[in-house]
Amino acid sequence: MSFFNSSEKSDLRARMKRKRVTLQSLYPRSGTQLSARFPAELLTRPGLAISGYAPIQSEIDPTALMEKLKSRGAQLCLPVMADDGDPLEFRAWSPGDELNIGKFDVEEPLPTAKPMTPEIVLVPLLAFDKKGRRLGYGGGFYDRTLKALRAADPHVCAVGIGYAAQQIAKVPTDSGDQSLDWVLTETGAINITGKTP
Repeated sequence: MSFFNSSEKSDLRARMKRKRVTLQSLYPRSGTQLSARFPAELLTRPGLAISGYAPIQSEIDPTALMEKLKSRGAQLCLPVMADDGDPLEFRAWSPGDELNIGKFDVEEPLPTAKPMTPEIVLVPLLAFDKKGRRLGYGGGFYDRTLKALRAADPHVCAVGIGYAAQQIAKVPTDSGDQSLDWVLTETGAINITGKTP
């Protein structure tokens, strides 16, 4: 466990949000580059359940990657925000499917879409470090979700999605934070734990 001043973490979050906006303008093809760099060893079998995300703010758009994963036989889903304090839920989704606007103006699958449990979770981030620690927006949604998914299946794999320049020396964490197994950037894949689904 790391000990940190909460205002320092808030300052880091604000600084990394500004940095990501700059990176988005510098690397407009990053979403396409991700699809070329997804590690083959994570596609262990046809029908693998993979959760993406609908990008908000300056997050890298994973649509091209999701299209590629679908073409390789993956079953896709997107997260749905439940009540505050609860883990995310997941519903089936394919590129082109209609989406609803949910909490925090995040797009999500329709209520009629099939519930799913992902084996790989693509996780947006503000910062990461070489040990797989991740800085998010502070709501804890992905931390609660990964904890619940890993309790049910220890092989669930978390893949952070970000720009290479979002890597920092050390992300401050607390006891509730969940680490990433891989990080995928516009320059390549970083294998942190060696885990595959």
